[in-house]
Amino acid sequence: MTALGRWARESLLPQVARPVALQAIWMALDPEGFFESCVAQRGDPFVLGIPSAGEVLVSGHPEAARDLFTASSAAIEPVEPNPVAPLLGAHSLLLLSGERHRRERRLMMAPFNARRMGDYGGIIRDRTLAAVRTWRPGEVFVAQHLTQAITLDVILRAVIGVQGEPRSARFRDSIKAMLAAYTPLLLVLPALRRSFGPFGPWVRFAAARDNVCALFREEIAARRAAGDAARNDILSLLMAARYEDDTQLTDEELVDELRTLVVAGHDTTSTALVWALFHVHRDPQVLGTLRDELATLGPFGEAPPPDRLAELPYLGAVCQEALRLHPVVPIIPRRACQPMIFRGHAIAPGQNIAIATTLLHTHPEVWTDPARFSPERFLERKYSPFEYAPFGGGVRRCIGAALGTYQLRIVLGTLLATTRLTLRTRRTPARVLMNITMGPREAVRLQVEG
Repeated sequence: MTALGRWARESLLPQVARPVALQAIWMALDPEGFFESCVAQRGDPFVLGIPSAGEVLVSGHPEAARDLFTASSAAIEPVEPNPVAPLLGAHSLLLLSGERHRRERRLMMAPFNARRMGDYGGIIRDRTLAAVRTWRPGEVFVAQHLTQAITLDVILRAVIGVQGEPRSARFRDSIKAMLAAYTPLLLVLPALRRSFGPFGPWVRFAAARDNVCALFREEIAARRAAGDAARNDILSLLMAARYEDDTQLTDEELVDELRTLVVAGHDTTSTALVWALFHVHRDPQVLGTLRDELATLGPFGEAPPPDRLAELPYLGAVCQEALRLHPVVPIIPRRACQPMIFRGHAIAPGQNIAIATTLLHTHPEVWTDPARFSPERFLERKYSPFEYAPFGGGVRRCIGAALGTYQLRIVLGTLLATTRLTLRTRRTPARVLMNITMGPREAVRLQVEG
């Protein structure tokens, strides 16, 4: 736990007697410690106050996950007002509910079908190799910088289909500025989401967001003018997709879905890669087992074919364990639209419920020695979607889950098959909210072996 996390715990207990805003700050500073303290004090489930959204009944038990993830699309909807709405936009799939959510989700599923992953494998491998080629023997680099650069380039090419380095650079700089500007305090404290004159965090974020939206509109307009039907990036596929009544997504809907895909596909994948690199290079046994498996695909120094990497069981288990021990989204909140049962509690329409993934992924009834990084656990048994849910679950499970897991395997496998790295960060970094995801507070540093 960080010094700030300890300060928050000592200063804000007992939670039930403290303002909701202070609880939100503690959750931003130390999500894992916050949820663990809630369970220790009040058991599971417990009531959590979220600024603007009101009270939420939170659980980390698989029984509660089953209740939530088996609920129908008519029974649950996103919480309202939603903390991520300013970042994603009103037309984001993550914020839609009811019939509109069902129709749009069905429309958007096709480009993310697992059978399409091979179309993106070459892009993922090439962007990874491009980063590796810039390294010098003995160079020390920050893992977060590497993984963020790779995943953002993959988004620009595979998702948006941006062409040409000058234009890619504009997108890259604008997206990074938007993500950096939506700070954890803006996420958890709605009172800050307003202008305090010409300056301040909200003004800075709004300007960065508007710049990104303008670039997306330009790209959509240029794509329509060119009429290039042969492209297979996700934006092109979404622009060509049609509902059952032959209508299509509007330009503003496309802009918000692109914002969603950028946010959901950038920090989530890049953060999971950082944790995987940290644990693999921290444990010689895990690293040795992984290198032995990669050696079955060819000699060291040669990048294996992406489809072969995706099939390696131990590589897949390493990625799964990284997502288990470090889920990038700490809480999955929903609002009930119909009466339902949640961990034995009767829930009325309008009441908020949530799964704390940090608690679910370490629940003692499911996970043996839950604090230990052990990929072997995923080779020894198959976990249910109510025990392991890094991408959520049920009718609102992340549509980009297949692309995210595929990218994790290709990037990690390509890096380890072509380079030798040494970990320079010994202590496990504290986990904090970055914007809407949870990542390491401190830099994870690696060194290129000579």
